[in-house]
Amino acid sequence: MSTAVSPSTSTQTPVVRSRRDSFTLPLATRRALLDGGELDPVRYQSDLIDYIRAADPVVRAFADWRPGDLERSDVPRTCTVTYKDTIDVAGFATRLGIRTGFRNYPHRSALIASRLSAQGLVCVGKAAVTECALGTERPSRNPVFAELSASGSSTGSAAAVAAGFCDVSVGTDSGGSIRWPAVYCGATALRLTSSPRWLAGVHTVSPSLESVGLVVRTPADLVWLWRTHRLGVALDAPPVAVPGRLRVGVSTPPGDPLHPEVAAMLTGVIRGLTRRGHLVRRPDLTSVWAHRPKAWELLSREANDSFGSLLDRKDVLLADDTRRAIRAGSATSDQRYADLLGLRHATRARFDALLSDDLDLLLIPLEAGLPDRAERHYDSTVPAAARDGSGDSVQPAAVDLTMTIVASFAGLPVLALPMGLSAAGAPIGLQVIARAHAEHLLVAVAELFADLADHDEEGRR
Repeated sequence: MSTAVSPSTSTQTPVVRSRRDSFTLPLATRRALLDGGELDPVRYQSDLIDYIRAADPVVRAFADWRPGDLERSDVPRTCTVTYKDTIDVAGFATRLGIRTGFRNYPHRSALIASRLSAQGLVCVGKAAVTECALGTERPSRNPVFAELSASGSSTGSAAAVAAGFCDVSVGTDSGGSIRWPAVYCGATALRLTSSPRWLAGVHTVSPSLESVGLVVRTPADLVWLWRTHRLGVALDAPPVAVPGRLRVGVSTPPGDPLHPEVAAMLTGVIRGLTRRGHLVRRPDLTSVWAHRPKAWELLSREANDSFGSLLDRKDVLLADDTRRAIRAGSATSDQRYADLLGLRHATRARFDALLSDDLDLLLIPLEAGLPDRAERHYDSTVPAAARDGSGDSVQPAAVDLTMTIVASFAGLPVLALPMGLSAAGAPIGLQVIARAHAEHLLVAVAELFADLADHDEEGRR
């Protein structure tokens, strides 16, 4: 892949390793082969169906897959898309990752699905999701880095794209739910600016923090899809001017030590940007980082509002970890909730000013440490609502989803991509954050950061 995150074949599941390369060609290359008559579309389609039949029982990326949809499509001349199973798509049940007692049969598709369909993307299935997008059990296996978790909650979206089952997948992201699985599977994610209109037809965990987003294999594929399928138009992303000399901020939480390899990645990115003539500085975001516990409390309260009614349903059997995550926000009062919403608006205003007047982009590592191994388990994905003496919520030390919540709290668009591999062969991720509605800017710089990853990896070798 173009971000220097090419795993050893020994790390991939055998059934995926044997055939994955045929279905993960760069999209521009695939189109060129088709146009040149070097790729037989009938054979490609048949082989893809056979591949998914053989590989998905291992990867388990799909909540619902129908070979007939592929057979009737214009694949591979057109591009394929899957949707996280919290997003309504007409003709498919929405299950929310709940294995028993819940089915929703939508009359119409979510706005995001309708828009992408209008741009020629063909839906080929629903992607697996953790239970209510809150559970800790990962339904899918990581098809590229078999020893690592596929993370969550948009687990199946990242796994389907990374395995080559589809070209792009649409997930949702409240606290990092597309950024984590995309990077863990060696893929790239674009979280869109938070907007209520994009949540139409989406079963949300946290309407205040949540946004839809895209998972693709590489930055080059993101750029190709954006241009060829006019995704900027489909997603109402206004064109923005791309400065020749970028003003880039870099920030990490004060007092949170970075793993040495994460710190080295960040140093390499700064060095590469500086060599290319871009301006890099470190803004003081101490107060913003201090708001992370409050951001989690807001998410937790809204998760309880969204799914609390399921707790009393006798026909819906939820796992204990999901029930804990849903209950976690029940202690947040309405007045406290209103205060948290006010703080969210203030945080958005702070970033709007910073990313308009002082900076073009803000860089934050995906996480302070290295990716979780597949066997790691959490009791809950939502921090418990502990309190300190002042009444503020306290972030439990065991929860490490701390770097991603900041952009969610501000409702900002984020490009997340792997910037290389650790010594143990695990992807090291970076978040590139822009001002609200500046998705065009993130797409425009995507290949710059891919190039930085390639050159830094070569330098470290």
